[in-house]
Amino acid sequence: MKKVTVQYLFGGVINEMDNEEGILFTNGKVFVAGGNEIGLYNAIGTENKDVVTVDLDNDTEEFMREDPTVLIELMAAV
Repeated sequence: MKKVTVQYLFGGVINEMDNEEGILFTNGKVFVAGGNEIGLYNAIGTENKDVVTVDLDNDTEEFMREDPTVLIELMAAV
């Protein structure tokens, strides 16, 4: 696990004002908590190893909506 900055691609645009801190897991999922919501998404690496992108235009699956226990399983695997 590693703390990263999460940027979101939405409508073909990344707005830095929407960036959040997140925890990147070794399986490529990133956990974010902000704005009274939590989420678990697929992360895309960037040139900066401390920044990942969540592509909401092409990959809108938010894993915890379907199965909230997935976060517990990720944390137990660490």
